[in-house]
Amino acid sequence: MHLARGPAALAALDALAHARRPLLFLDLDGTLAPIVRRPKHARIPAATIRSLQRLRASGVRVVIVTGRSVAGALEIAHTAVDAILGDHGARLYEGGQLRAWLPASAEQFQHAADRLEGALAGTRGVRFQRKERSLAIHLLLPRNDRVAHRIAALLRAEGLRVLYGHRILDAQLPGVDKGRAVLRWLRRHPRPDAVLYAGDDTTDEDALLALSDRAITVAVGPRPKHAAFRTSSTRTFAAWLERLADARDSAWRGRGLRTRGRS
Repeated sequence: MHLARGPAALAALDALAHARRPLLFLDLDGTLAPIVRRPKHARIPAATIRSLQRLRASGVRVVIVTGRSVAGALEIAHTAVDAILGDHGARLYEGGQLRAWLPASAEQFQHAADRLEGALAGTRGVRFQRKERSLAIHLLLPRNDRVAHRIAALLRAEGLRVLYGHRILDAQLPGVDKGRAVLRWLRRHPRPDAVLYAGDDTTDEDALLALSDRAITVAVGPRPKHAAFRTSSTRTFAAWLERLADARDSAWRGRGLRTRGRS
């Protein structure tokens, strides 16, 4: 179903607008920040930042869930959020502190990353990116299927889980995925009365499935298959976030109530 049309979409918006303790789990690249050729140049647009700030001021908790490292996410977010689950949930940044979140052996990861970086050195059309607890192999040439399958085999031989994204291979340590990360968050934090998860790629499928019976799930773009709602792009999702901020302002202003503000 389309996020902006139909009775179910309206009901989802209404639930988040009237909730006292809503929580948004939001992917970063392709959901909040448009995909760009060079990932380090990605940014959340100013209008989207304003909507996130308005939502947090109305009491909405915002948690970024990303395949980027926490440091990489902080570089492009440029707005305060309640927490960042980085490296597909292996690491948590909250209250200014960085710590492990899901079991991810630093030693196993470093050994695997060293071997793979050596094996891929000089491979044309491939850029190797080592993060804190995960790897990204960027495929810079179109239709690089043979190379992609060869690299995926190397990753799996090191005991890593491989996910195919848009011209990228994401490699995770066993036991690390966004679904486990968000479920652990829900177990360890005050229970929200409305939850949304939005993501744009195959790495988000674990979370979309894990939250299918307890959250409003949104696919941004065509790739995720297991969301209740869909919107076409970061631009249309940004417009929906602004609409949600307007709806919360209207709902709570009329009651003369205010949830706790945020810095």
